[in-house]
Amino acid sequence: MNQIAIDVDNILQVLEVYTHIKVWRSSTEGGVYAEITDAGTRIAIIPEEEQYYFQDEAGTDAHWYKTSYYNSATFVESQLSAAIPAGGRPEKLGYTFNNYTPPPGEWGKLYTADDMRYTMLFGIDCIGSDIAQTEWTDEQFDQVVLEAVAEFEAYLTCDIRRRVYKTNPASSLVRGRLWREGVDFTHRDMPYEFDPIQWNNYGFIQLRHWPVLSVERAIWYSPVKGQIMDMRAANWLRLEGQFGQVYMFPTGGFAFGPYSVYGPFWSGAYNRRYPNAFEFDYTTGVDTSDFVDEGLRNIIAKYAAIKALATIGDGLIAGFSSQSVSLDGLSESFSSTQSATSAYFGARIKEYQDEIKEWFTHNRYKYAPIPMSFVGV
Repeated sequence: MNQIAIDVDNILQVLEVYTHIKVWRSSTEGGVYAEITDAGTRIAIIPEEEQYYFQDEAGTDAHWYKTSYYNSATFVESQLSAAIPAGGRPEKLGYTFNNYTPPPGEWGKLYTADDMRYTMLFGIDCIGSDIAQTEWTDEQFDQVVLEAVAEFEAYLTCDIRRRVYKTNPASSLVRGRLWREGVDFTHRDMPYEFDPIQWNNYGFIQLRHWPVLSVERAIWYSPVKGQIMDMRAANWLRLEGQFGQVYMFPTGGFAFGPYSVYGPFWSGAYNRRYPNAFEFDYTTGVDTSDFVDEGLRNIIAKYAAIKALATIGDGLIAGFSSQSVSLDGLSESFSSTQSATSAYFGARIKEYQDEIKEWFTHNRYKYAPIPMSFVGV
């Protein structure tokens, strides 16, 4: 037997549309759910009662549950809730509540749906104005957070989510859109050219992506594509990971660095640049979402909240600015902040925009390189 605890948030708004709660069960979290209540056992929603319990006499520890709101008169029904494990209850899960950690073999979520609901969007009902008052789902919050992370990565020119880059990967390798255990690589990278000036600077190579967690492969090729050295196997790699800088310099045996060994080869006709000299396979980003700096986590979540608020506001009052009604000398008017240039939640959006701008002023170059330019005369 399982006892299922059900929390009803915003109960007065729920009661405007629904009268009962249905309970659904599946043998797996992602499986097909079947209703285990009926007209006689569906849970009646009572004003001011926000917590309900349901006894599943046939339930086992392996079962998962979902719930939905239902109106027994109009037959209107809401979407199914998030999955609840046997004996569990819908729990607020996230960094805000100190109870989230990435699942094994996954990078994790920078900010969970509950973090968004109860921290960034506190006091805002994330529902639409349709007859079913559709709520924003966990998946929708996950998507806006993912989009916000991607846009911050592009602006800061650094990787936050974990990525694996490979040059010329074998066709047998598994590529994934997002990194997780079992994925061999997420992105392709191009070979790097040989530059005598950089080579004389301790074999310096600037990788295209950073921060770099590790370099798994580093091969040096000749102009005719013959392998000269496996730099990693020869223990010639020295990594400055924060901004993706690699120095190919022996850790022992050669007192004057790689040029003392291969320098003569590049004299004369070979003392020139040539393409496709170096191939690197490497891993970038932050180990898992647990290790993202709190300041960066917070500011990305605020940007995600802006994206969510713009959509939620339109869902409540799309394109609506003001309205007035007059009848027999009586009149009523209503005005909102919504307009062609102002979103419904404009005040919260502007506050977050100002905080993001201030954060960038003081923190951008902790993650992005300082731009420099030179003018020749």
